[in-house]
Amino acid sequence: MLENHTITAIVPAYNEAPRLSKVLKVLKSVQFIDEILVIDDGSRDRTAQISSNLSVDVLRHNKNRGKGAALVSGIRNKSKSDVYLFLDADLIHLNEKHLHDLAKPIVSDSSVVMTIGVFKGGRGSTDLAQKVCPILNGQRAVRGTWIRNVKDFSWSRFGVEVYLTHFARDFGGQVEMVPLWGISHYHKEEKYGPILGFYHRIKMYFEIIYAYLLYESKIKMKDTVVPDKSSEKKDEKYARV
Repeated sequence: MLENHTITAIVPAYNEAPRLSKVLKVLKSVQFIDEILVIDDGSRDRTAQISSNLSVDVLRHNKNRGKGAALVSGIRNKSKSDVYLFLDADLIHLNEKHLHDLAKPIVSDSSVVMTIGVFKGGRGSTDLAQKVCPILNGQRAVRGTWIRNVKDFSWSRFGVEVYLTHFARDFGGQVEMVPLWGISHYHKEEKYGPILGFYHRIKMYFEIIYAYLLYESKIKMKDTVVPDKSSEKKDEKYARV
């Protein structure tokens, strides 16, 4: 079933060199995934090099523009896909079943425009956070024809999940929650240390609240997610390897 659809995995990454390769190796082993695109969102480490070494497509932002902008750049550059898989670069224990379970509802039910993964049975702290607010999970599959007509969310940074979920529910798109067993991700304190990690966590929460508060005004804009790419060329470097 999935093999009859063009499925693209988009992986936004910012300074994820120590963790990224494990995610990419899983994606490369899955036959129903047609394309893999890493968006290096202004990293200062070897994120882009590691992606290139694993022979996946890499698009580089010259500066950090946030997760929302990274996803928009990925959609613009892979604008013919039937299904997009949005995946974090720091996942732990990702496997093919997780990817299959995310994509299957999109191709089997025409009313479903987006699936949201919900971590279960992984790490206790992560599972608890998912119970409190599952819509913040970044592991998703989205229908290509739907996402390419969503109002521009390149401004949303870590608030992108809130924006997309509310947009789907407000405009009649069916969203399905999908349990992802045994999967988790690294905490910011593990990646950056306790002090800097706490700062990044607070910054993330601020961006989520910001997106929530600005949602109503942003959906009134005329821009869609796939405008003319010419305005972005100065800030992106695309390399197919």
